[in-house]
Amino acid sequence: MKKIIYALRFMTVIPIPWKEGEDMAEVARSISFFPLVGLIIGLTNFGIFFLAGLLFSPLLSAVLVTVWWIFITGGLHLDGLADTADGVWGGTTKERRLEIMKDSRIGAFGVLTLISFILLKTATLNELFGFYDDNKYRALIIAPVVGRWVSVFSIFYFDSAREDGLGVFFKKHIYLKELIVALILTLLIVLPIGGIAGAAALASATVLTLVFSAFLTGKLGGLTGDTYGAMTEGTELLTLLVMLPL
Repeated sequence: MKKIIYALRFMTVIPIPWKEGEDMAEVARSISFFPLVGLIIGLTNFGIFFLAGLLFSPLLSAVLVTVWWIFITGGLHLDGLADTADGVWGGTTKERRLEIMKDSRIGAFGVLTLISFILLKTATLNELFGFYDDNKYRALIIAPVVGRWVSVFSIFYFDSAREDGLGVFFKKHIYLKELIVALILTLLIVLPIGGIAGAAALASATVLTLVFSAFLTGKLGGLTGDTYGAMTEGTELLTLLVMLPL
């Protein structure tokens, strides 16, 4: 139960205070429950959609869900997405890219990427809400689960680009046990809820993560907390797109 609370505190804006004497290794190992936090986020997404759908058009409902999605996560992953875009496209060497990513200021590449992703997610949700098929709406629940699974997967399999930072904090404490628990939770959520469409989205997201992680490792010499956020955002969007026509 403690690990679930730790994971909720890190991945959402739910106000769970820190307690003196907490085992930081135990906090880091809460990573195995990230997919479960994704389920909680997904269920709240569905709740917002259901309530908005009673009163508003599919487009306005899509906007409200997108805004809620950003709010409940504190914009954590979008921040990583923007920093990754600035670093990868704004630097010419690994060192310079990492330096740019550490800068708290957002650059042109970050702004353009943020706008593009938010518009794409909102447009995809609008399309999703335009279908009179309950199965389509399951993507709202599945997407945050898949997005957090790939975070765990990439932290386990790929090296860190830095010797310190949030990514390294989790990397130092993740073992095969944490990966297996995260995978089992992901499968237990995605397959019953999403069926074949959910399985296709999960497989597509995992493959994209492998490709994107390899690309980023070439650019940065490894992965960082920002890149994990970027992959979460990217695979959430991919999940919506994959499940839309299925």
